[in-house]
Amino acid sequence: MAPVHAVVNRLTFTDPISPELVERLRDDAMPRVRAAGCLEANVVQTGERELHLVLLFAAAGDADRVMQEVGSPWMREHVVPLLAGPTDRRVGEVVASTRA
Repeated sequence: MAPVHAVVNRLTFTDPISPELVERLRDDAMPRVRAAGCLEANVVQTGERELHLVLLFAAAGDADRVMQEVGSPWMREHVVPLLAGPTDRRVGEVVASTRA
């Protein structure tokens, strides 16, 4: 199995996450990220004010490219103004998975 690289972003919001933001992530951000070359993109809500973005890429360089071309501009416009603090971004190689 070829290595897969992951980006995990923890986002903590000032206010409870709105259904409108979730809809925007699902219907706008995730399709853009996928079209830019992300293998898989998931948004996990872990609390009233917390989301985790879990993004999988074929190569580490893809993660950086998608972040610059799609992720950062979209996040600056739609998410950053709603955050309680900076994004906690982690990048690494997936070392165990159920993926074939």
